[in-house]
Amino acid sequence: MNKTILIFAVALTSCVAQAQDKKKTAAPAKPAAKPSAPVGKPLAIPKDATENPDGTYSYTDKDGKKWLFSKTPFGISRTEDMTGKAPVFATTSPGQYINATDNGDTVKFERQSPFGNTKWEKNKSELNDEERAALARQAAKAEQKPE
Repeated sequence: MNKTILIFAVALTSCVAQAQDKKKTAAPAKPAAKPSAPVGKPLAIPKDATENPDGTYSYTDKDGKKWLFSKTPFGISRTEDMTGKAPVFATTSPGQYINATDNGDTVKFERQSPFGNTKWEKNKSELNDEERAALARQAAKAEQKPE
């Protein structure tokens, strides 16, 4: 036990001595550059903004664009107010990307995802609404194709 402590103490002192030697031989560091001034002035909540119950502030600018201001630990945050607008990504239903293949009593499904294709198989009696719609859509496509 004593030998281990002695070896550890010798190794530690040699490391400290090497570090001090490196500090003496190192070139003097250049002074740090002055930080550049901010490009624009920091955001502030407009005086005529109305406070909302959730702690945000609503504001309409001179162009008619609506903004939401909020106080964060990092300063004031401004985002466009999207309430009342239909989201752009909601134009298609998620079930639209499911392919269905009828195999008699069962149906084989395939959906493309960011992680690759997802495949599953179910009995026709166990289908949910999204899967039934995919099967109907696939049947309608099959009827439209001339053979």
